Amino acid sequence: MRHVWILLAAGLVLLGASPGETASKEAVKRNNFGGELFKQGKLDEALVEFQQAVALDSGYALAQLNLAFTYDRLGRADEAIPAYQKAIKLDPQNGMAFNNLGVLYMKKEQNDEAITTLEQGLRVDPSNVSLQKNLETVRKNKAIVEEREARIADAKKQAEARPKDPRAAYNLTRVYASLGQHDLAIEWLAKALQLGFDDLGFLKADPALATLRGDPRFVNLLKGR
Repeated sequence: MRHVWILLAAGLVLLGASPGETASKEAVKRNNFGGELFKQGKLDEALVEFQQAVALDSGYALAQLNLAFTYDRLGRADEAIPAYQKAIKLDPQNGMAFNNLGVLYMKKEQNDEAITTLEQGLRVDPSNVSLQKNLETVRKNKAIVEEREARIADAKKQAEARPKDPRAAYNLTRVYASLGQHDLAIEWLAKALQLGFDDLGFLKADPALATLRGDPRFVNLLKGR
């Protein structure tokens, strides 16, 4: 599936306590040590320190954000998402947290959640360029997904309405192939051939099937034809 460019999550692991935030001395110590480890590229060790910091002080917003950011950088999205959500609850004015959470939703193709999160971020940080660009991107991605789903639905409707028509089956093959859904494209190509699709010259040159031609299943379907 085609996607528009995504601006990567941005942020820094921060030391100390945020302005107006009072954290326990031991939690601050753990957070700061985690920050130093992170800067050295020791992300797993830094993670342990941030986990300890929030365990010591569950209201320490900065350590919570650092924890979320470290999960994010480690590629542990399923843990980063709830960690960012908690960071936002602790510091609802933090545009970076909204941005990074929105980007994670985008990567997981949860476009509605991403849009909601980025819009919330812009309400608290309206001049944030990352939030602006990522919101524009996810809206475009959502439009692409909706267009793709509409194409599939229309082709499926035609194939279901004319179950014995090889060209209807072949048209659905073309849609699936053009969207990179090869298993379904092969399935419907086999059905089209079984129903009697015989325009093999077009089939072999059809640009919509270009990505299928290297698939051994495609080659096998055309053997002897």
